[in-house]
Amino acid sequence: MSEPADPDAQLFDELRSVLNRVDPTPPEVTEFAKAALGWRRLDADLAELLADSALETESTALTRSGGASTRWLTFRGADLAIDVEVNAEGTARALLGQLAPAPVAATVEVQSADGTVVASVATDALGRFRIRLDSGGRVRLRVLRTDPPGPPVETSWLSI
Repeated sequence: MSEPADPDAQLFDELRSVLNRVDPTPPEVTEFAKAALGWRRLDADLAELLADSALETESTALTRSGGASTRWLTFRGADLAIDVEVNAEGTARALLGQLAPAPVAATVEVQSADGTVVASVATDALGRFRIRLDSGGRVRLRVLRTDPPGPPVETSWLSI
């Protein structure tokens, strides 16, 4: 026996149509959603964004940084924290970061929105790294630990 038709289906279709005309979803929201789901790997640990200075109130951010060209981000995975300072240098971006606890050997990659690695650097003995990017855009960090070995750790996508 077939399911009875939903009496509200026509109403929902009409409402959906009106909302799509009046207040359509911005294209960048759709792009971020696709990127969040499309490039996620099952073998990687997702590092959750814990703090982002760009989300602080303007007065708090200016007190902390002394200017608006620096951004601080903190991510936390199951067993690794990633602190990143993003400095704007014209159109270029400098990422200064540290992994905690510091692995003996690790590589930090920066991936662009299409999944390609645009920069890669080995961390030092204290887990610190510095990466310079020619321009900003939507990126994520991927940490590959070799000593001690562990699953890759990926941050969420962010615009820098």
